Amino acid sequence: MTRILSALLLGFAQFSVYAAESAPPEPPQGDSNIVGTIVFLVLFVGSCVGFAWMVWKNDKKQKAQKAQEATKSAAKDTGHRHAT
Repeated sequence: MTRILSALLLGFAQFSVYAAESAPPEPPQGDSNIVGTIVFLVLFVGSCVGFAWMVWKNDKKQKAQKAQEATKSAAKDTGHRHAT
């Protein structure tokens, strides 16, 4: 285990020296396509809104099912109590 850790440490040290010696990368272009940005924003916001709507819809459906099950079980319980 110590051999593996020491080999990794030595490897990281070698890679950091190699990275320091290499030429710095060119900076990215300053201008971007506005259409691509707008499409990304529409898709991102749309997916976030769609996810929130689905969560809200499923939560509402689960609450309705629980309320329906509670009324069914309460009706069964009261029906059996009156019969005995």
